[in-house]
Amino acid sequence: MLVPRFTQERCLILSDADVESTLAAAMASEQQSISNAEPSTIIPAWWDRESGENLDLIISAVEPAIKRHADLYALSARPELHCYPPEGDHTEDLSVSIHSTHMLTTAAYQALELGLRRVIWPLRIPEDHPDRINHIGTALDRAMLISRLVSLDATAETAPEVQIETPFIDLTDAQILDLARDMALPLETCWWAQAQSIPSAQRRAQRWQQADQRQAVQLEPKPGVQTHT
Repeated sequence: MLVPRFTQERCLILSDADVESTLAAAMASEQQSISNAEPSTIIPAWWDRESGENLDLIISAVEPAIKRHADLYALSARPELHCYPPEGDHTEDLSVSIHSTHMLTTAAYQALELGLRRVIWPLRIPEDHPDRINHIGTALDRAMLISRLVSLDATAETAPEVQIETPFIDLTDAQILDLARDMALPLETCWWAQAQSIPSAQRRAQRWQQADQRQAVQLEPKPGVQTHT
């Protein structure tokens, strides 16, 4: 099966507690277990401005899910470093692209200050997107340019540079599910599994249930990984 390249370094994981973010947490944990490295850092983020839901409702489900993932995969959770859409008047008018630029810039500077050279953005453009190729190219360009821009501000007290990586950006639902099965990913820990009163959570749960008719597999403890209690 296709296995995306995932950094072997400690990294800053942007997490919306969806399947791709959970997969990033699992892969980071696997890498730190192999290399005996310090834990990677996971922070809350939300880049889906098209969900049509009250962000406060979504955050109330996302943050506990991220805490579960941090405990489960022995990661360092830093919820205070969240990358949410800005609050205030007229912020709803911000485009998805502008918000993504703001979010990635903030995250890259946070990584730089934490001494981390890698930011993992678990963005994925689904295969049914009407303009998929262009959106993938634009996202990759944005990640590369912001990485270069923020790296100009590196000092002797920070990481020497920062690079934003998108390991899942062009994977299909089937490929993501293959990886989830291979890593015994607990899909029931995703934010939408515990927030069925939110319409967008219902839609996401239904999408994954339709993509995989089998029930979500249970996580099998691995060396160096804490089990959630």
